[in-house]
Order: sequence, then C-alpha cells, then structure tokens
Amino acid sequence: MNTRALLKFLFIAVSTMVLALSCTDDKQSKIEGKVEGIDTLMQVSILRQDFAKTELLETIKISPKKSTFRFKVGELTEPTFFQLRFEGRRNQFMVLLLEPAENAAVEVDLKRFSNYTVSGADESLKTQALTRRLAQTVKTLDSLNVLLSKATAPAERQSLNAEYEAAIDRQREFSTQFIWDNPMSRASVMALYQKVSDDRFVFESAEDVQLFKVVASSLIARYPDSDYAKGMLQDIKNQERVIRSHRLQELVQNVQSTLPEIALPNAKGDTVSLSSLRGKVILLDFWASFSQENLLENRELLELYRQYRGRGFEIFQVSLDVEREAWLAAIESAGLPWINVSELDPNGSVAAGMYNVTRLPANYIIDRNFEIAAKNLYGRDLERKIKELL
Repeated sequence: MNTRALLKFLFIAVSTMVLALSCTDDKQSKIEGKVEGIDTLMQVSILRQDFAKTELLETIKISPKKSTFRFKVGELTEPTFFQLRFEGRRNQFMVLLLEPAENAAVEVDLKRFSNYTVSGADESLKTQALTRRLAQTVKTLDSLNVLLSKATAPAERQSLNAEYEAAIDRQREFSTQFIWDNPMSRASVMALYQKVSDDRFVFESAEDVQLFKVVASSLIARYPDSDYAKGMLQDIKNQERVIRSHRLQELVQNVQSTLPEIALPNAKGDTVSLSSLRGKVILLDFWASFSQENLLENRELLELYRQYRGRGFEIFQVSLDVEREAWLAAIESAGLPWINVSELDPNGSVAAGMYNVTRLPANYIIDRNFEIAAKNLYGRDLERKIKELL
C-alpha cells in the first residue's frame, strides 16, 4: 500500500471511529448543574432510583469556588428516576426524571431550594410539582400535630383531627388529578407512592387500587419488561390480597353469625337457600362450566362429597354461567350430585359480588355455627379442614 493510500485508509478509519463515538455519546444521558448559596465544602451525590432499590452512582465535592457538577448516567432504555442529594450543613434532595437520551441542566439556590430550575428534561418539572405540593401538605400536617399535642379539650382535638384528615384528602385529590392528567407519564408512579408521614401513604385505601392499575397498564403497554411494571403488578396483587382479607374480616365481624343469604333456583327450577343448610359443614363453591380449573376441581370434590356427606357435609355450588344449556350440560356430564344453583345473569352474579369473588375458582368453608372458617382451600388442605370441622 503506497503512502497516499495508507493516509486515506487511516483518515477513513479515524473518521468512522469518531462518528461511532459521537453517535454513542448522543445516546448517553447526563445531569449537570450549578449551585448558588454555597458557604462551605459540600457533597453532591447522584442516585438511580429503581422500583425496589436506590443505587448510589457517584459523589463529587463542590465548594464556593467550584460550584458546578456533572454526572454521566449512561444510556437509558426507559424513563428513569434519579435523586440529586446535596449534603452539607443542611441535607436536601430533588427527584429528576429523564427520558432516554435526555440531558438535564439544573440550577439551584440552596437558600431557596424548592425553586430550583430544570431544563432539558420536561418530566422533571412534573416531579418538582409533586414534591412541592407534598411539602406544603406535610408542613400543614406538622403544624396540626403541634396543635394536637397541646390540645386537651375533646372538641378541640376532634376539630384538629378533622382538619388533619381534610388536608390529606386535598393532597389525595391533587395527586389523583395529576395521575388522570398524566396517565402515560412515569411521574405518576411517583405520585402513587408518596407519603405524608413515615407510616402513611397518600394512596392507601381499597378504592385506590384502580389508580394503580391505570398507571401499571400504561407501563406494561410501553415497557413490558420494566422493573417498574413488574414491581407494580406484584404490588397490585398484594394490595388486592390485603383488601380481600380485610373485607372478609369485616364480613365475619358484621354478620353476627348470619352470612349474606343466597337463594337461587337449582337445575329443576326450585329455589334453594344457603341458610337451609345451617348446622352442617358447608363448602360454598363458585364455579362455571367454562372454567377448566373448576371442571378439574369438580372431579376431586366428587370423592370428597362421597366420603363426608353422611357425616354432615354439604356442597352449595353457585354457577356463574349465563347460558342455561351449558350449565346443565356440565352438571350432567360430570354427574354432580350436590346442590347447584345459578342466576344465569349476563350482567354478572350478585351472589359472587356479595362474597367478593373476583376470579375462579373460589370457595368458602362454613362451619356448623354458620360462620366462615376458611376460604380458597383445595385438595388435601380442603379435606383436612372439612375433617377438622365435622
């Protein structure tokens, strides 16, 4: 290769490398900023905030003479939360939200910290709005707590408690509206998990699960493998489990040994009531002919029924079928000998709603005192419980 050809080759190779590095660098995100109001040496740390963990990425020192910072946070594949912590005489932090390939520029005055400005990352403006609004609520609650600690008159304490709950309700309304206005924004995840105190979330009632599902659905649609999507799905399952357990406890406490009545027609058209079995050990079982799990479960119940029917055990099955022919065919083909009733209502089963049945299979074991003794037991666990109650 002659000298001219060699130089041409090297030029192309170097140009290609520079272009490749330039393209790669374009995808790398960074967070930089300038801090005012520094009167001593302090640390600035950057932390990546995933759903279940927070990871420290880097810490640098700044001073009155060198008050700028710059962090490279890598190539982002999805919207990502970062915490910027300023640790000096007074520790403060902010939450930033960066989209892939975004670069955030922050300007902050330590004396007016909440008024920091962010450019280059619009989603970070939403996290700032959430932080500011929560800070206002917490300040109000702290003031009310001080007044409560000094109040002695019952009427005064009752009034202050009402103000306290009203302040939380206002925060909840703000956050709810924020989520409905920004259902596709990762900032809505932040809104869902904010706390007004160490042991109280803004959203913690049974009705709030719907909001979690709205946000989770948008996450799954855009980033199905996201750590946040997977974490929220598991969190929703846990919340629903707690809610079901709580509702069941309320049911048992409030019914005073009288469960919600179910009185529906059987396959012959005769109305049969659950209360008519009082004094027996009852398996209240919800099923449908279109559920394969239920059909397999019915096979196991046949042996259980034959073995314990003579000792005071009965099965009261409520079908969620809407087509009479399918329901009757399933009973006949499986040879089900126990009580089977159904509403055959295309709008949904009222009985299933009364017992908070949200999926199949589902069952309740009712003891001889006509009280719920267990729920959703199957196989050997179910048989052990039946034997224990008989």
